[in-house]
Amino acid sequence: MKNYVVDASVILKWVLGNETESDHAKAMALLEIWTEGDIEVSAPILWQYEVGNFLGRSLQDEAKDKMNLLLNLNIKNVAPTNNMINQCFLWMRQKKVTFYDASYLAAAFEVQGTLITADEKFARKMAKTNRICLLKNLDPGS
Repeated sequence: MKNYVVDASVILKWVLGNETESDHAKAMALLEIWTEGDIEVSAPILWQYEVGNFLGRSLQDEAKDKMNLLLNLNIKNVAPTNNMINQCFLWMRQKKVTFYDASYLAAAFEVQGTLITADEKFARKMAKTNRICLLKNLDPGS
């Protein structure tokens, strides 16, 4: 079974409901195959804070309901390990990325999965790894 790690850029597409937003259909297809049990989805617990922050700032009236919907999906939380933390600091120095962004990729390495992200800038910086896939390039059916 394939194991994907998703970041906030993907998770938010699941509840924003903006079908005109880029890659919305891909995000929804990923959600569908996950809920059907065909793949595993996980993320570092950081996702809850990133998504909650966005929802609370941008959709104050709907934030609580949308967050509850996401929490009820039971995304598997990846707890940080020493190896993950060390790798994040290394990427921060070498690739000039944030610890936050690096933590999603470190989680993908930890669970031997692939990070799915809509963050093209981060993906470009980390392009030399086989553990990252841009949402727009994802073929959910394969």
